[in-house]
Amino acid sequence: MEEDTIESLLTVSQVAAICRLKRATIYRAVSENLIPAVVLWKGRRRRVVRFRRTDIEAFIRERSVPAGESQRKR
Repeated sequence: MEEDTIESLLTVSQVAAICRLKRATIYRAVSENLIPAVVLWKGRRRRVVRFRRTDIEAFIRERSVPAGESQRKR
């Protein structure tokens, strides 16, 4: 198994581009513990957040649904 390095960490902007979401949505998902993240620094007004590529890939795989199926079960 490959060990994570600083170079393999993704920024909020990179994850937003991969998921095709706004950066604010990614920050909100991190705040609500919906997406796995590494918080490198947390200040009063700003956080430095990074993501392991493998975590984001697993996050997307876990939430993928086959075409034609609804995401919500009723």
